[in-house]
Amino acid sequence: MPLPRTGSRRKRLLVHLSQAVETLGLKKAPITHVVPFEGALHGNVKIQFFDVSRHEFGHFESISKALIRLDQGTYGRCTYCRKRIESEVLAETPWATLCLECGDQESQP
Repeated sequence: MPLPRTGSRRKRLLVHLSQAVETLGLKKAPITHVVPFEGALHGNVKIQFFDVSRHEFGHFESISKALIRLDQGTYGRCTYCRKRIESEVLAETPWATLCLECGDQESQP
């Protein structure tokens, strides 16, 4: 089965990223900092962010890197052997970096 067009792959990855951010927002309250702003405009800038776990950060980073691979034209290629990642793998995990064969080798001791 051929890979979907770039636009639909990008949309799918962005939906996963959006869902991950939404889930994070439902689980945690944002941390707010007020920072004085000086320059042409004076006042304060309110900055909000979330404290994320290592796992959460890794998930965001995996999706972001998949978007970069999409831009570079390497999305859907195994980062180890350069063969095409199976469509069923990408269907389950759109940010996958390894084909089944290389993934199996990596999981063995």
